[in-house]
Amino acid sequence: MIPVRKSDVAIGRPLPYSLYDQNNKLLLKAGVIVQTQNQLDVLSERGLYRDKVSTSLPSVTARAGQENEPRREGDKAGVQLDLEEIRLQIGDIFQLQGTGDDGQRYTVRLLGHSKGRSVMVTAPMIEGSYAIVKQDAAFVVRLFSGKSVYAFPAHVLKMANTPFPYLHLSYPKKVSGMRVRQAQRAAVRIIAAVTDAAGAAHAATLIDISKGGALLAGKSALGPTGSAFTCKFRLQFDDIDQFVQVGGVIRSVTHASDPESEQAMLNHGVEFTDIPEQDRLALTAFVYNRIIALSEGG
Repeated sequence: MIPVRKSDVAIGRPLPYSLYDQNNKLLLKAGVIVQTQNQLDVLSERGLYRDKVSTSLPSVTARAGQENEPRREGDKAGVQLDLEEIRLQIGDIFQLQGTGDDGQRYTVRLLGHSKGRSVMVTAPMIEGSYAIVKQDAAFVVRLFSGKSVYAFPAHVLKMANTPFPYLHLSYPKKVSGMRVRQAQRAAVRIIAAVTDAAGAAHAATLIDISKGGALLAGKSALGPTGSAFTCKFRLQFDDIDQFVQVGGVIRSVTHASDPESEQAMLNHGVEFTDIPEQDRLALTAFVYNRIIALSEGG
């Protein structure tokens, strides 16, 4: 799916393509007219996307007097976009990787960007201290937006120290984008503490995890299907070291065995339904970091 900005939607004119929310749910069909700014604002809160292989409606567009039709990427696995076409938000997580096979990786956050000039990100950190980054140092920048991973080459224009350390990166001519499958999960092995709906405590292990759910393995049942639970675990990667707590619902329970000890286990497919915002940021960064690593080979 290709992100759509509010400014791309003309009020009072037929849509040249269908609009979907961040969960791929159809919001408006192609040809429907967005009548008011308030209607557009409400729709935008759910996230606006269009199918990258969808065709525009030239006859409708012509009647509406629109001259700029949306980009059509066809059936290509990867697409080339302008940075402005991606729905970037201040605070989005970027991964910087130094060029070369042994390039150092850093997790930073977006501070802003000025078209054709620079992309501003927080200064990289290692074990709580700011990393030394030289001017003109080259990186591959990776990020997520919507359901796609994006990458572009950049070099350091300047490392500013006031009012706090941050980097000016070179502005990309184009950004390469590739969609990843919905709810892609990262394989992990993380110890977790689970509290079931009755308040009983359980030890469990996270086998895989996504932004919206996970597979939890335990020696005993964490609860029946449909029951609620809370789960605490620790995420450690790059410069992030954070305990997170999520609430959720058990969606499935299956018998399995531990691949290391061959001990009988119960696997619980769970959906996360309550994630505090700060924990959501850490969880998103962790999952994206893993998925980005997997995507590097492609």
